[in-house]
Amino acid sequence: MKVIDPFLDGEGVWQGDSPGTMRKRFQCFGIKNSVDFCSNVTVYAPGEGSVFHNHPSSEELSYVISGSGVIQDMEQNVKAGDVITMSAGCRHTIIAETELKLIEVQLGEAIDVHDKQKFELEY
Repeated sequence: MKVIDPFLDGEGVWQGDSPGTMRKRFQCFGIKNSVDFCSNVTVYAPGEGSVFHNHPSSEELSYVISGSGVIQDMEQNVKAGDVITMSAGCRHTIIAETELKLIEVQLGEAIDVHDKQKFELEY
């Protein structure tokens, strides 16, 4: 067993393809490119979020540590204490209304950069 501070012990990496999709992700535990498990703490600034995407081979669970946001495709508000679950293949995106901190856990057969498909968000 190991106790860590994700902001001190985790590997902080900026991610995002374009303005509006920037976030800082802290690798907490699990092994990068693990075949079955990965976890991160992700921090979004207000107005930032993820691109509309899915993970065909893995399930995802996010716990909102602090802040608030909107799951765009569902127009569902989320706040501190909420748990968001996504089955494999579920298309999703979240936009931060305030600074938003999430614990993200991904479980599946192939957790790597190839297990992410991006889509256009239709309004």
